[in-house]
Amino acid sequence: MKRIALTGGGTGGHIYPLIAVAEHLTECECRYFGPRTPFSEAIEKAGMRISPIASAKMRRYVSLMNAVDGIKFLWSIGQALVKIGIFWPHAAFSKGGPGALPVLIACRLYGVPIIVHESDSVPGLVNRITGKWAKIVELGWEGAAQWFSNKETRVIGVPLRMETMQWAKSDPREAKSALGLDPEKPALFVTGGSQGSARINELIMEILPELLTEYEVIHQIGSATYGKCMERLGTMEKELSDGRRANYRASAFMGRDMGKAYAAADCVISRAGSAIFEIAAYGKPSILIPLPEAANDHQRMNAEKYAATGAAIMLEEKDMTPESLKSAIKKAIENRETMGSAALAFAKPEAAQAIAGDIMRIVGSI
Repeated sequence: MKRIALTGGGTGGHIYPLIAVAEHLTECECRYFGPRTPFSEAIEKAGMRISPIASAKMRRYVSLMNAVDGIKFLWSIGQALVKIGIFWPHAAFSKGGPGALPVLIACRLYGVPIIVHESDSVPGLVNRITGKWAKIVELGWEGAAQWFSNKETRVIGVPLRMETMQWAKSDPREAKSALGLDPEKPALFVTGGSQGSARINELIMEILPELLTEYEVIHQIGSATYGKCMERLGTMEKELSDGRRANYRASAFMGRDMGKAYAAADCVISRAGSAIFEIAAYGKPSILIPLPEAANDHQRMNAEKYAATGAAIMLEEKDMTPESLKSAIKKAIENRETMGSAALAFAKPEAAQAIAGDIMRIVGSI
């Protein structure tokens, strides 16, 4: 049986694509090497063992903590050398992020073939480094190829888990009913990604009574601000006393219901990371609010490129107001058929299978 090492940083944007690819490597033993994260349980549920590797923060500014993390980074390389040496994979697949670097250093030293995937239009630092070692670099966005000259690259999209995609071909009315929503009303799905967005949540809560007059709202809040949002909801009892509260479905994290939420939505409000590819696969119009602090401003560039297809409306966070958001929602709902068609034209739902095929091609050539 072929052995495949999977590695990546600690966010859902790193971990879920790894799981998606592993789902199509059914004849291989896949093992995750990297830091333990809130998503470690999802890795284990997918049937993979975890070999923990410490992750050191990579700061791009002067700080005394750089010395501490420098020592931690050296320790993580030692860990990776031992654990990769014991597992001895036939290939390594990386989603990037600081947690991947020590693992890929070990793989390079051992001569293990490396495959790298980059989700964003501007590659992260670790992928720019390790892409030089890769047999092939898989890309979400065509423009990212310029960062990997003299390497085999494929624009393939972002791998999506089977669980996320299981509602992709369902009737939106069926998905709304499954979530306890009114099938006759347009629905908004608000998500700030796997960790949530305090700023998006704050604005949604500010205009929630108005939204619930016209729309059903599905809200993935994120665990960090879930309690605060629920407290805010409690203060709206008088405003929502006419029954509009029933039009609101909130959770810290959608988990297994994520596919239902996408399927039920007539418009998705989101950050502009790898969620773009999930939104596109479901053929949904979207309002993208890039995270201003994202490394290399990659979320703004993702949003600009995707909005240029006609599938989305981009709102800069600095310009976002209750009125601008309500106006964008109205525009997206009114144009949902044309925007949805543009989203489907952009979608690349077969990315996970294609990447798994590339991994096996490289393994087979050894």
